[in-house]
Amino acid sequence: MPLSMRKPGETVMVCRVRGDEGLKHHLANIGFVDGSEVHVVSSSDSNIIVTVKGARFGLDAKVAQRVMTV
Repeated sequence: MPLSMRKPGETVMVCRVRGDEGLKHHLANIGFVDGSEVHVVSSSDSNIIVTVKGARFGLDAKVAQRVMTV
């Protein structure tokens, strides 16, 4: 399920990141790699705030759709 569809309070694991190499590289640099744990802090139609490896990030909903989670 894409990260953009997760609800606040959920903790999920990244299983895949889709997109071009630039996007994959950027997301990998901030902690979105296979097996990393992501906690959803809040979400709206336009963005999502998550905690990854102890850091808080805000992602555009279109980017969050490319992060597949389990």
